[in-house]
Amino acid sequence: MIKRDELFSCKSAKLLVLMLLLFGNCAGCLEKDPVEAHVNSLVQGLGDEDERVSSVSANELCEIGEPAVDPLIKALKDDNSQVRSLAAQDLGIIGDKKATNSLIEALKDPVPEVRMNSAFSLGELQATEAVEPLIELLKDEDGEVVRYTVISLGMLKDPRATEPLCEVLKRDDASISYDGDSDMRYTGNSDIRSEAVFALGEIGDPRAVDTLLDLLSDKEIGSYAASSLGLMKGEYVFGKLIKLLENKNPTIRTNAVSVYEHIQDPAAVPIMIRMLNDQVPEVRRETAYALGHFNESEEIAQTEEPLINALGDSKVEVQAAAAGSLGLIESKKAIPLLAEIIQSKDSTLCETAIYSLARYKDPEAADALIDALGNENWHIRMEIVYSLMEVGDTRAVDPIISLLVDENYEVRKSAASALGKLGDRKAVEPIIKALETERESDVRITEVQALGILGGPEAIKCLSRVSTDKDEYKYVRNSAEKALVILKGGGTVNASSFY
Repeated sequence: MIKRDELFSCKSAKLLVLMLLLFGNCAGCLEKDPVEAHVNSLVQGLGDEDERVSSVSANELCEIGEPAVDPLIKALKDDNSQVRSLAAQDLGIIGDKKATNSLIEALKDPVPEVRMNSAFSLGELQATEAVEPLIELLKDEDGEVVRYTVISLGMLKDPRATEPLCEVLKRDDASISYDGDSDMRYTGNSDIRSEAVFALGEIGDPRAVDTLLDLLSDKEIGSYAASSLGLMKGEYVFGKLIKLLENKNPTIRTNAVSVYEHIQDPAAVPIMIRMLNDQVPEVRRETAYALGHFNESEEIAQTEEPLINALGDSKVEVQAAAAGSLGLIESKKAIPLLAEIIQSKDSTLCETAIYSLARYKDPEAADALIDALGNENWHIRMEIVYSLMEVGDTRAVDPIISLLVDENYEVRKSAASALGKLGDRKAVEPIIKALETERESDVRITEVQALGILGGPEAIKCLSRVSTDKDEYKYVRNSAEKALVILKGGGTVNASSFY
């Protein structure tokens, strides 16, 4: 049976299957409304054992929209459970609220997948009249039904669901076993509980605060609870967090810092700066990361020096978090330090420094990246090239041209791509020369595309030669042909022109 996320996976077979549906089911329908006949054929196709047929039928009914709603509502009573399931799914996608009552009734369907799709579609329809039936469905014996019901209640954002969702968080998640006649016990992973946490965040009811605060100690879903608490701003949450920062459990302290990150209350900055001295690296890392999201000038004035000091932390993960945050706040003082970090032997730390410098859009930061292009690690050279491409500083053109002959083909490819985007036609001749010796097809394609983007008589001449070279890679010829058509028509080539 097809699930929601498989609905649009068979488009390559769409035309063929639709022809089969039309020719196979429309005999004798010439006197009927053609749209009605087509819809009825597609509804019938929902139950086909061939997944290509049922998937394409469901897809087409969604595209038809409102004319398909009544037949799909009727299909919720079909004897075939696959028809009922896909009908419930389509009704949510189409979004016509007239299906609400029928979907509520379908929550009692004996087949779990029908209940699951009906529950989710009610959320998509924003059917607040379904809140109570959905709350009742939280007791369902099927884990996936419960999970989709939780998601739906989050979509509806109705406070009536707050306490029932808090109750769900006291259970485990994926399946239910029964102890005695009435007690039920959930076992499995944390999917349902994590969805319940997200749903509570969407609802935003303060009654959920204490439940979510209690979850900050949970290693599996504590970070999700922190995210949801961040949506519930208020003095009560703020005050509770201060006490949690002193808790002996480092998981609680880490997640409490994360809540402050989401709340982004300026009053939290001095409190968080103190947490940079926590004994546990995970807490210091989360604090350094969180401080980068406080980017008002008065906040930066407080956080810049502590973050710079954190670059000297004994743990690489803390250094990396600090480097990332210094880039976010665009600390001018940190540029020389980030330039030094690019030479680090730790690739994660090095890459973080590169990404941070690329955020600045600052000549000094660009100079630091250009100076680091000689790094012995090919992957680092490549990342620097792509970062310079994003910075857009044309002073990088000459240094990047030199990488067209780099020993690593990924670096050569990145260089060609960057030269195209930087848009300086001084790169045309070096790219043409590089094409004379380049053997890697991926690099040749990128060089040809760069020539198309840069344009000009010399580029067109080279592209014409490549497009007619029978010994050339097919995809390279195709790229040259696409660029030539646009250029000769007076148009401008860009990266999307080749796809």
